[in-house]
Amino acid sequence: MTEQNPNKFDPVKEFVSLRDNLTKAVEQGLKTVAGGGTTFPAVDVYETADSVVIRTEPMIGTSPSSIEVSMENDNLIISGENINDLDVPDTAYLWRELRFGKFARVVKIPRKVRADQAAAKFKNGVLTITLPKIPDSSSQIIQITPAE
Repeated sequence: MTEQNPNKFDPVKEFVSLRDNLTKAVEQGLKTVAGGGTTFPAVDVYETADSVVIRTEPMIGTSPSSIEVSMENDNLIISGENINDLDVPDTAYLWRELRFGKFARVVKIPRKVRADQAAAKFKNGVLTITLPKIPDSSSQIIQITPAE
């Protein structure tokens, strides 16, 4: 039986080590980005005939009283803080993807809306904001009547 040389280059072992280091670097980068509050919470924005609706992903650890929603020009701003209520030391985590702390999200609203008539509901961690649209006065339907 041949003896393995511990100093011999092992490409599989090197690849696994590189992957682990890259994963840690990405996680650290995401923690930094999350602290800056860029894309949390993720949102869906859709429109109905008379409104624009914004729906967030479930926000674990967030209470309705810790969320603020405001409009500035055509930007909807969702800000707040989600709290980690688990008492688990950082060193105990094997994998960590959930983000906690302060957040702010700006969503550009592509339609004219009545911000003063907005409605917001919070259910099961999901925030749903309904913004009534302002009818476009520059476009009107013109009735066609048959010529006599």
